[in-house]
Amino acid sequence: MNLNVGEIIKQCRKKMKWSQEELAFNANISQSTVSRLEKNKITCDVNTLVNIAQKTNAQDVLMAMMFNIDMSLVSQMLQLVPTFIGGMFTWML
Repeated sequence: MNLNVGEIIKQCRKKMKWSQEELAFNANISQSTVSRLEKNKITCDVNTLVNIAQKTNAQDVLMAMMFNIDMSLVSQMLQLVPTFIGGMFTWML
């Protein structure tokens, strides 16, 4: 699987309706770095990618693109996590 990290970053940013400058400010990186990351001109380390996903509240975008699955499925899966965890604790009691 060929992971397009630049596209992941761009989708995270667009989910917040942010400019590259706004993403750069919130993620504590330069605007030129955001631009080069989105164009895949430089590589992105995992910590930076996770930071961007967290700052943009777009972990679902990151998961969907990393696992090559539909965004709606990821959203549904994320909504089920509290139910699943709650059920685990109930079962353990």
